[in-house]
Amino acid sequence: MMKNLIIKGTGSLPSINFNANGNIKIGGRAFPEDAHKLFKPLFEWVHSFTSDKADIEINLEYFNTAVSKQLLDFLKAFETNPKISEIKVTWMYEEGDDEMLETGEIFEELLTKIQFTYKQYAEITE
Repeated sequence: MMKNLIIKGTGSLPSINFNANGNIKIGGRAFPEDAHKLFKPLFEWVHSFTSDKADIEINLEYFNTAVSKQLLDFLKAFETNPKISEIKVTWMYEEGDDEMLETGEIFEELLTKIQFTYKQYAEITE
């Protein structure tokens, strides 16, 4: 039986909440020293994923270039998993963050089997 993968976020690492039922969330900020190390358990989890549907929410306030590459490869791993027939991504972005929206749109162009939805949220003021 597949296990959930839950990793608590920090100031530079995102929170990861992957449920075996297909509800998958990545949130927070992502600029680790080693993006490959961060994503290694995520890739292992996707390769053992057996549900036919994946509902992925990406709510990253910020991520660096290395994470961008790993995130794209991570989503490609869902696309190439033959057990998954339906993949939905909800791409969250802060109001006015055109760069984050554009990144989602670029991913959508590259990932033709994934259905993207974009949700804007109010700007965070501190």
